[in-house]
Amino acid sequence: MRIPPLPKTEIEEAERKVSAILEDLEQNTDADVKDIDLEDVVETDPSNGRPAVHQAVDITVQPRAKRKWLK
Repeated sequence: MRIPPLPKTEIEEAERKVSAILEDLEQNTDADVKDIDLEDVVETDPSNGRPAVHQAVDITVQPRAKRKWLK
């Protein structure tokens, strides 16, 4: 089964939204986004109590160096 590709405008809109979220994350944590991964996670489905595989985004940040300049 082939999944048709998304229209380019939808992809560009999603990229803008993700970019804004990552920029907010960097500003609020005073860190730089180092890596983004999409991974499968097994969680319990709340509706039926059975294990289910979900996709989750794992974002790794690296704290920015604190600099103090001598006067």
